[in-house]
Amino acid sequence: MKLLRILLLSTFVFCQAEDATLTIYKDGTALIKQPVGWSIPSGLSYITWNSLPDGIDKETPFLNISGADILSQRFNSNIFTGTDFFSDLKGKPIQVKPKNSKLIKGVLLEISSGFITLKHSSGIITFNRNELEYLGSKYDEVELPTFEPFLSWDLKSKSAKNIEGELVYKSKNFSWETVYRLIMKNEEKGELIAEAVISNTSDMDFRSSKIELVEGNLNKIRSKRNPQERAGRSFSSLQLDATKLMNSDELGDYHIYSLNGAHDLGAKENITVRMYGPLDVGYTKKYVFENTERRQKEEPLEVQLTMENTESNGLGISLPAGKVEMYSSKPGTGLKYIGADNMGQVPKGQFTTLTSGRAFDVLGNRKVLNYDRQRKSEEAVIEIRVTNGRSEEVDVLLIEHINGDWVIKDESLNYQKKDASTIQFPLSLNAGETRSIYYTYRKEWK
Repeated sequence: MKLLRILLLSTFVFCQAEDATLTIYKDGTALIKQPVGWSIPSGLSYITWNSLPDGIDKETPFLNISGADILSQRFNSNIFTGTDFFSDLKGKPIQVKPKNSKLIKGVLLEISSGFITLKHSSGIITFNRNELEYLGSKYDEVELPTFEPFLSWDLKSKSAKNIEGELVYKSKNFSWETVYRLIMKNEEKGELIAEAVISNTSDMDFRSSKIELVEGNLNKIRSKRNPQERAGRSFSSLQLDATKLMNSDELGDYHIYSLNGAHDLGAKENITVRMYGPLDVGYTKKYVFENTERRQKEEPLEVQLTMENTESNGLGISLPAGKVEMYSSKPGTGLKYIGADNMGQVPKGQFTTLTSGRAFDVLGNRKVLNYDRQRKSEEAVIEIRVTNGRSEEVDVLLIEHINGDWVIKDESLNYQKKDASTIQFPLSLNAGETRSIYYTYRKEWK
């Protein structure tokens, strides 16, 4: 029985080169599901697919089709390069043309990306490739060169038919991150906007694609985060309704965000899509002065915002990790940038604390007034002075870290024990007020 073997290069009958589904992870990879379809004859057939991005993991592709048996799959990445071609000509005559010099003929002994060595009638000559105008050969040994990687399959079918399915593989050069914008209307209320910045740094365009974003850390054998290109286009808008652009769901132990509709994601391109917002949220603002044992310093206090992820606070949604850009908004002045911080994943019911910077008008000064160390004990008297130079009342949190087995005594303000090595003094200061807090810690050991 004579077997029919056909080659289908790029002339697919109803292959869908577009309409892929991209599931993008934060580790710089994506799972790509590409719809495919071919018309195959009865018996054996050979088909190929060459629409692949440059970051494809060659161990991951598999073809999921019905109507035919897959006998074998091959991944061919033997791409034609001039260096490889001339490497095969070692021991054969070639010719090179140095800049501002005559053509030189000789036998090729060595070639690399930097140098070429020839056996010439005058001896052995090595050339720097940057100094050559060209190199050439009379040998024409290239037959059907491959210019891009491709997948191929041997299929077997009992009858001629159209088959459909999808090609599934993983690839590098895809990533996404969350960018939040917190617009502070006053000291207690603001507006939160969440956007997803999706990056395709591969060499392949994806048209009319379904895009899914996964939040969570997946275990990998080897993981290398790819740099993201910030230049790109954005089709987000502050007036867009988030529910029309993206849906959120659980994916096992992870969260997946699905963009509604089909989107184009071109090579070397970013797109920005609204996830949430604008949402009216509340937060508590405090000024933090954090120190350890015998440290003495004077500096502005950190400005921290604590925001609860609850429905009563305008949230109650799964917040993916990302960068939070903070702005102040006042009538007549518009938006003013006041700092940024990174935020980890915030599940429903939890809270996050953001630091926008240091306050110009709220200063802290910490001194060790007395320090006494004996052979089996240590004792120190601490003074912390805080000055509120603002025209309004502020909430302050003093954080003190003390290691070892300690006790606090003679404190001028009640403290809170946060953990085995941390105590806190919460207090409020009126406009223009300066206040000093004293305490003594003592440590003993055997």
